[in-house]
Amino acid sequence: MKKIVIVRCKMLYDQNLCPGDAKCFVAFNRKEGEFARYKDEGAEIVGIVDCAGCEGNKNRVLGHLAILKLQLKALGEKVDVIHIGSCIMKFCPKKEDLIAAIKEKAGVEVVEGTHPYSPPSIFGD
Repeated sequence: MKKIVIVRCKMLYDQNLCPGDAKCFVAFNRKEGEFARYKDEGAEIVGIVDCAGCEGNKNRVLGHLAILKLQLKALGEKVDVIHIGSCIMKFCPKKEDLIAAIKEKAGVEVVEGTHPYSPPSIFGD
């Protein structure tokens, strides 16, 4: 069974522009978007960390991941895959540096994206 961590955008979450990771969880449960790869194998989300914010640097997200690793180890869990949230993939001006730092240090697979849900227009049905 794959154990997954999601890295999300701190700014969007803090400003309530990301609805409590709902889209990531729904996509995971439905095995849609980048989670479609888990349709034929077991997987579960074991953690969510934020990117450390626009004012932060790429090392802060690595710190968040390291703390999560310690917490999961105490629970007898490990991480197999890190998913970079669609919020970061679509909106983050620092995403290249952030993703490169995570890929360099993670030691596990890093997948760029989570959910496929993006409205085609703001007011249209």
